[in-house]
Amino acid sequence: MTFRKFSIAYLAPLLLIAQTGRADVKTEEKTKVEFTGMLGGFMKVFGGKSAKEGIVSKVAVKGNRKMTTNEDTAELVDLSEEKVYQIDLKKKSYTVVTFAQMRQQMEDALAKAKQQAASQPEAPKPDPKAQPQQTTEYAVDFKLQDSGQKKVINGFNCHEVVATITVRPKDKPAQDGALVLTTSMWMSTPKIAAMKELEDFDRRYAQKLALQFDKEMVEQMRPAMASYPGLGIAMGKLEIEKVKMDGTPVLTVMGFEAVAPPNQTADGKPASTASTPPPQQQKSTVPSIGGLIGGLGKKAAPKEEPSSTSKPGSIMTTNHELVSVSTSVVDADISIPAGFKEKK
Repeated sequence: MTFRKFSIAYLAPLLLIAQTGRADVKTEEKTKVEFTGMLGGFMKVFGGKSAKEGIVSKVAVKGNRKMTTNEDTAELVDLSEEKVYQIDLKKKSYTVVTFAQMRQQMEDALAKAKQQAASQPEAPKPDPKAQPQQTTEYAVDFKLQDSGQKKVINGFNCHEVVATITVRPKDKPAQDGALVLTTSMWMSTPKIAAMKELEDFDRRYAQKLALQFDKEMVEQMRPAMASYPGLGIAMGKLEIEKVKMDGTPVLTVMGFEAVAPPNQTADGKPASTASTPPPQQQKSTVPSIGGLIGGLGKKAAPKEEPSSTSKPGSIMTTNHELVSVSTSVVDADISIPAGFKEKK
């Protein structure tokens, strides 16, 4: 069990979900991430089946037990026992970690981070006579609208809601250089009631693992959290709006792309000092917008025809699909398979 699965960012919103009645639910979901450019080509060749076809996850909740099954591994969470079983389906073995051990892991990680922050040398005080350095400020534009499109996905009647988050230099239009996060959500109507059971289980799980953060630690984390306050506000608004939406997300397609400034090339040079590329190449230019994306935009610039799921300037696309939902859960769905042995 690793600390990354229980990040503070993941636990915090779960604590706010209202408690609901208990019932059984079983789902199958599929997630696929596609990168463009050199990284995308590398993933297609060496990423294996999951990189090409996506990762299929099956989740079953019955009472105080939740089983999450992927291709080669599974995880069983038992709230009554306060234990998590990590299951290796290939080796037919499993390991056990208690909630107390997990809390200790998180506390140790936070203590280590706090110690490292305290050991860092203090930054030199700025020279009052020196010219102040100019820093780029960013603005965030948020737009949410129903596209009017409707279709049936995996047996669910869905309508499309599109959220667009644009991060751009303050006082400049997006066409002068920006990062754009576009989320297309195909919502089933009405809401799938059984999905609330997953939220309820995760909320109860998060409550049992919640930590108390001291004021000093929060203050030390504040500068990092404030690096892109506008983006945090926009993402928070998206989550709030999703709760208010009429329906359950069945298919969510999230695209992350960069818009090139008209006077900058992919290698960061002014357009006036570079030879004019063909129109096809101009569309594929991805800039480094200040410190916002650094070299990522350059490395992710498509060097080939974009795929059907990407746009010129696209960096990454994710697809998350709810394949099926059932309320029929048997004991075998939330139990360690017979014959599996514990690995000490």
